Amino acid sequence: MFLLHRHVADPFMWLSDYPEDQVDRNAVASVKQDLGWVNGRLPAGPRGPLLFDAPDEEVLKRVTGLLVDFSWWLETCSDEDVDEWVAGNLQEGTACLIAEMADEQRSRLLEILDELAVAEQHDSRRYEMRFFPFAVGLIETEPDEAKPLHRRWVRPQDRIAGQVVGE
Repeated sequence: MFLLHRHVADPFMWLSDYPEDQVDRNAVASVKQDLGWVNGRLPAGPRGPLLFDAPDEEVLKRVTGLLVDFSWWLETCSDEDVDEWVAGNLQEGTACLIAEMADEQRSRLLEILDELAVAEQHDSRRYEMRFFPFAVGLIETEPDEAKPLHRRWVRPQDRIAGQVVGE
């Protein structure tokens, strides 16, 4: 069974084990805190591993968004934050996990990503919701969504509809 939430949480433990010249612990701690901000908005209740086909649609959507946010950060962080090789390995792990999903799970993931993209007000994050399926091999063509001028991670608390705080 696909453990989506766990796939986001576990890499932070692994990143802590890498040498300082491959992973900046301060950058990881900052993003971990930022993603914790998102995770803190999950409904109250048991926080064990969330199965992809969990009955709570809202939790499933939020965890899917968390996965996209984590992948977005890895894709756009600097080599000083996370070595390119380390980030690539984590991204390949996500692609492999998704490739091993049952067809109906992959279809549902695409539906959820589309729903999230339609509802997303922040241009860059909406692009990432559209780009993620291409990046992990769920679809073969890049999205039609306009690519942001500056593709970089935007912390959840800094997102305002259509703009990036500080630009």
